[in-house]
Amino acid sequence: MRGTLDFDPAEREYGAATASIRQILAEWAAIDWFVPPRDPAAEARAARLMREHNARARAHLPDVFPATVETRPSRGGWREFTALRDRVYKQPWDWKFSALKPLSSQHSKARGWTMSGQAKHCVDLQNGGAPRPGDLFVRVGDVVLWNKLYPDLDVEACLPRDGVEPARWYLGYAFIDAFECIEWQLAEGNDDLEGNPFHPLIRCYAAGFYPFSLDQTTLVLFAFDR
Repeated sequence: MRGTLDFDPAEREYGAATASIRQILAEWAAIDWFVPPRDPAAEARAARLMREHNARARAHLPDVFPATVETRPSRGGWREFTALRDRVYKQPWDWKFSALKPLSSQHSKARGWTMSGQAKHCVDLQNGGAPRPGDLFVRVGDVVLWNKLYPDLDVEACLPRDGVEPARWYLGYAFIDAFECIEWQLAEGNDDLEGNPFHPLIRCYAAGFYPFSLDQTTLVLFAFDR
């Protein structure tokens, strides 16, 4: 399942981080979601990407991200995927909001970057403004929000019935990763993606693997096999 952006990232300018944000958006749009990996070496690559993610994140939040992380491969269909979803949904540890969100927030704060600081660069929907496709932000009065930057994915048309709800759940979290990846580069103010801990996450999705965090030291890397 692959969607398309309603704009060409190569035609948009994003300041000092333009090249890196164009790359992030292009890689994000190219992901073919919820299909079996095509590359026999993808499993090893996904594990390597998640170790890279953890190492980059640990450099900023060593109290949250451990020195080492265990990656466990898992394969199956929607039943197995949904079982993993249910497992992490019910556990007290929430990787996205206990680790990834604080990581992004701490980094932006340290660099002096804020959403509200983007207000002068975006249109105000409250006054009848309309964002251009590819604008990163929109404004509603004094409140700055992310604009739509993700591909249109027709989940109901592309997935079996039992995959629609868990896919939407997972994509809701994954979309946050893409926004955090872009925010990281805006806060850095450059095109160097080597230190961005969210970039390996996007590449892990692109490899056909979907991480589920069981606790601070254990990640299941799920891939579809049918």
